[in-house]
Amino acid sequence: MNHNQTFKPDNQTISDLFSCQAIYVIPNYQRQYSWVNEQLEELWDDLYESYTNVPNECYFLGSIVVVDDGQGRHELVDGQQRITTLMIMLNVLSKTFPHINENSDILLKGNLQKIKHLIYFDKGINRLQLQMDPNYNTSFKKTIINQESYENFQYPTQANLKKDDPEYKFINTAKFFYDKFNELLKSDGQDTLDGFVNFILFKTNIIKTVCTNQSFAIKLFLVLNDRGLELSVSDIIKSYILDKYDSSDRYNENDKATFNYNWKSIEKICNDYEFTIDDFMVYFEYYKLKSNPKKQVTDELKRIIQSSEVVSLVDEMRLFADNLEKVYKSTLPVIYSLRYIPWQAYVMTALASAYQVDYPDKEELFQSMRRFFYISWISGKTLNGIKQTSFNLIEAIVNKKSIDEINEMLDKFIYGKRLIRDVYQNLNDDVYGQNFLKALMLSIEYEIREKTNVGFYKINNFIHIDHILPQQFDKRIEEWKNIEDVSLAKTYIHKLGNLALLLGSKNEEALNHGMNVKMDIYQGKDKNESGITAFDTTKKIIDNYNKGDIVWDVSHIIDRQKYLIGFIENMLDISEDDIDKIIEEEQKVNSLHKWQYKNEYLTNKGLVLSILKDYINTNNIRDYYSISKEIRDFKMYSHELIINENNEEYTYTKLECNNLSIYVRTVCLKNDTNKFIEMMKKYFDFELIKLESEKEIYH
Repeated sequence: MNHNQTFKPDNQTISDLFSCQAIYVIPNYQRQYSWVNEQLEELWDDLYESYTNVPNECYFLGSIVVVDDGQGRHELVDGQQRITTLMIMLNVLSKTFPHINENSDILLKGNLQKIKHLIYFDKGINRLQLQMDPNYNTSFKKTIINQESYENFQYPTQANLKKDDPEYKFINTAKFFYDKFNELLKSDGQDTLDGFVNFILFKTNIIKTVCTNQSFAIKLFLVLNDRGLELSVSDIIKSYILDKYDSSDRYNENDKATFNYNWKSIEKICNDYEFTIDDFMVYFEYYKLKSNPKKQVTDELKRIIQSSEVVSLVDEMRLFADNLEKVYKSTLPVIYSLRYIPWQAYVMTALASAYQVDYPDKEELFQSMRRFFYISWISGKTLNGIKQTSFNLIEAIVNKKSIDEINEMLDKFIYGKRLIRDVYQNLNDDVYGQNFLKALMLSIEYEIREKTNVGFYKINNFIHIDHILPQQFDKRIEEWKNIEDVSLAKTYIHKLGNLALLLGSKNEEALNHGMNVKMDIYQGKDKNESGITAFDTTKKIIDNYNKGDIVWDVSHIIDRQKYLIGFIENMLDISEDDIDKIIEEEQKVNSLHKWQYKNEYLTNKGLVLSILKDYINTNNIRDYYSISKEIRDFKMYSHELIINENNEEYTYTKLECNNLSIYVRTVCLKNDTNKFIEMMKKYFDFELIKLESEKEIYH
């Protein structure tokens, strides 16, 4: 290399990267190795999906920045996490699969000899030295380089992975790749394993920038991370669109002016609702593809732009932005809830797509979406865990598959992964500090209120979770004399039933006070005179207190736990009966069918419609007001079960029978449907069989 150059970027394969005439050194100022399963899963998924989808195209793994000291050492300024991970992967391959690519006739093959060459530089010198701290490098050599086999490795505990000692993360990464490659060999055979390894070594690329000066290398690293030398995704997409206008005589300056107006309108919507235009490009990409992207967003959208009539495409983009604005403007409680989900790319794409295609059962769809995303979130699923089902959901919405088909697809995921079990386990465990807690509590608040025009609460430091029985109540034992068993009470401190939503400074004031002082603060009788708490679930505690229930103990926590979980069950349409439910492919009755009524298999919605129809016919009812007031007033998921005129904002289905036309609420959750059945048994005799879990006959 010419050392008069300041830096030189080079596109290299993994094989090239580890075959250079230098060893890689991670300096002391770098942080220790930190990758855990989330990063490893993402790397594996991206590599394997690229191999299976486009095996003949290169996959780009990012960039690294190094300093060449002129004596055979490349000091890693940026990229040490990826380089360390790849080196662990190479060691796992060499010691677990010594016969890999042994029978391959191709020239570029990742056999044992090649892989060892990538691990060792010369005469057993390791190509990667982890920091100049001898203890750190010794740990890596002992755990990874000098290991003869990784067969007996066990995954470290979460507690160990959180420790500063990187040895546990080395072990975790080695175990991860050991399991992944062995699973691939078992499921797809030696040829697939050989081909995948060759793809990693010879089709996976990294931009390696070699600098001759450390200070410049660090400045370059900072600039690259600040995107100072990069165009944003939206800038690139905009240039592709303008080029499409310029490359054809059919478009004039007015067309380009219209595009600029639409583009500015999209930017304004993004700014107004605090998401970036690059985020918007991802949402639009997912909507157009309806599947997991095989390439980077710029490449996918470039292909879409090139194959589309550009004016129509821009109109479609503008409409999609307008529909995103509808989502953010909506006051529907279910949409408020969905805005808290951490996987917003999937959520917002699905919601906007429903408006874009004018999906016919939007409200029920939104309920099903909330059920899927919240069950996944509470149960502990990660982005990678829900990715494919989320894309399936987007595809189903855009193609206007029936709500029954969508529910069946989501149920197969939920029950197939046994997520209901995990939801109940996590809800009944200590929930304080869980990332879903505030979102879940606020969602309950939205559901309690029948008016849908309540404001949306952003989750920030202004929203607090208060321990009703304080964390340090034993230090104010005079104010908590009613607590008979202190040790038992401490085990309930972080339970859902002991937590309450508060705004502003109320939480800081309430803290460890006794119940009487807390209730004064909750009601606004505090030094700031902040007014009564805004949250209905917290007001319930105040109401009970003002009615004479002035103590708070374990029994109250248990009661409140049941109260809150009851709301969650109705909101997510779950029950403990579903914990062991598994949907088998060979199941004779469609998994969506919950009931057998008059020799028909029906969903909750179908059952409600059928029973109401039979009730009207049996009693020869011909007028809306001749229907029992109890039935007319019955609420099916927060709104009246039947109405005289259609309400287009909510999901109602027209029912015509006995010369009577009514509109029936068709968002029928499990708990509401069960209550409906009990009510209707008062008005006429019928028999049905519940198909879920154990069969149960209703007379």
